[in-house]
Amino acid sequence: MSSTRKEKREQPPASEAAQGIISLEERRRLKMEALAKRGDELRAQKVREIKEQIEEGSYHIDAADVAKSLVRSEVARLLGGKRPNPNKRRES
Repeated sequence: MSSTRKEKREQPPASEAAQGIISLEERRRLKMEALAKRGDELRAQKVREIKEQIEEGSYHIDAADVAKSLVRSEVARLLGGKRPNPNKRRES
């Protein structure tokens, strides 16, 4: 063999490369499922806490915050825009 000859690099068969792509997609899907499940758990926990506060009589709602949220949502709906995140506070 001559020293000027380039060595061929072994590449995985196409099916193995495709499995690598599928694996990446599968990891992403699993991550999304885990995040969705975590979100469901957090919502369920929040609902439990609110129910407990209602039962104890310690749950209070700030009417001004509710009114702001309703107005914000309605304006966004009428303008055809995306609903703003009510948990994100704007700095004035």
